[in-house]
Amino acid sequence: MTSIKPLWITRLLTLTTLAALPGCIIETDSPNSPPVYSGCPSLEGSFIDGSVSLHNEAGGFFSLESYTYEGYYVRHADGQGMISLIETGLDMDDATFRVVPGLADDRCVSFESWNYPGSYLRQDHGEVWLDDGRAGGLFQEDATFCPRLGLADSHALSFESCNAPGMYLHHTDDILYVGDGSGWAFEEDATFLLTDPWSP
Repeated sequence: MTSIKPLWITRLLTLTTLAALPGCIIETDSPNSPPVYSGCPSLEGSFIDGSVSLHNEAGGFFSLESYTYEGYYVRHADGQGMISLIETGLDMDDATFRVVPGLADDRCVSFESWNYPGSYLRQDHGEVWLDDGRAGGLFQEDATFCPRLGLADSHALSFESCNAPGMYLHHTDDILYVGDGSGWAFEEDATFLLTDPWSP
């Protein structure tokens, strides 16, 4: 990929993902909703309202662009989750993830690294790291995120922690965290655009 697409193109891709593709639905707590499975506390009871299904994207490679900073993408570097400009081939590889059914709940998603297969973005005490799960413990839940309508823009996406309702993937000073917050600045920093992958 040699150039960054204009913001309207990436928003169109995200909007298409949310609204047009078969299987991408906004789930509600209505009688016609899919059955509730055991798994993520963030999808229990009324928390299921506003969740977004990305079943059609499962298994595909994507990149996630910051809503706040055009041209900055979610990536890992030295094991830590962050956002940055994409300038080198290594940057491209680090900013590409396979979207897979959530390790803890297949209604949500996990982000598998393109250049480190079997390693996933996960939260650990609020910080986001790339981990292969050998640490055990709550790894599956920590590596599962539930897509929501974007907090700052309903044509984009936000990702709520599977095991911590109300806590969202967001960036602060270019570093990725999982936490809560309020106000427009937090909502923008917790909103992302699903784009074509930088690699392969």
